[in-house]
Amino acid sequence: MSPRPERLLLILMFLGAIPGMALAETLFFEATYQGFFTAGQPLRIAAISLETGSLEQAESGGLVQSVMRVTSRPYAFVEKHYPFRVRYRSIWSSRSSGVQAMEIYEKTHRIKHEIIWVDREAGRMQRYRPRGKHAGQHAFPVSLRRWLAADEEFQFHKYGRHPVPKRMYDWLSMLQAVRGGRLEAGAVRQYAATDGKHLYHYRVQVESRKLLEVDGQKHWTWKLRFDATEEGKPGPAHRPVYVWLSDDEKREPIKFESRHPLGRFTIRLSAAAASAFQ
Repeated sequence: MSPRPERLLLILMFLGAIPGMALAETLFFEATYQGFFTAGQPLRIAAISLETGSLEQAESGGLVQSVMRVTSRPYAFVEKHYPFRVRYRSIWSSRSSGVQAMEIYEKTHRIKHEIIWVDREAGRMQRYRPRGKHAGQHAFPVSLRRWLAADEEFQFHKYGRHPVPKRMYDWLSMLQAVRGGRLEAGAVRQYAATDGKHLYHYRVQVESRKLLEVDGQKHWTWKLRFDATEEGKPGPAHRPVYVWLSDDEKREPIKFESRHPLGRFTIRLSAAAASAFQ
């Protein structure tokens, strides 16, 4: 079996914190795959950590940073056949405008690393890589140098493919908006979200209120369905993603689920997953 981390990213990036709360949160999750590659049996494939907190800058103006890390290290079968490490980092506004910057790092048999700056004045995204195609055209943003190692340099690579809408999210900051809004059965909201390359239009519907047992605890939750279309393309961009949020003041993400022709990916809140990051 080879669980591709980019397939996991679709649901992993729906993790985050709530605007308006005390923005300091650390959550741990475990991901499983069940389907064709495992003869229908569930297989644990990844541990996930998520840390969210306000930026420690006087001029940050309501900006928040969320950092998600994903590793196959605790799971011997996956680590032997398809080890992966993922880091996804997002700076977003807790007030109105959505995502400001993103970092995407994936290590499998090779390393992919990109940092994206959302230039709202110009209405474009600037993409940076260690060896950019258009080095020198734009300087790397000074405010993002904290994301780089002391000996690391990033160069301008290219502009994003799509313009920047007035209010645009990435997958992390989109769920911040959902968690901070009113939840009631039947409610529907629309969001524009980017992965740094493509612009998606999401329809988020609150389906029902359910009692869910996860990690040995029972939670009353709201079940939400996320559907997406890609800008300029007909039909759905992916199959629905389902998210269960706790029905309390925290609105914690309890469970995520996405089905694919070759199987089902599920992510559940898990205190035990914390040991993978110690």
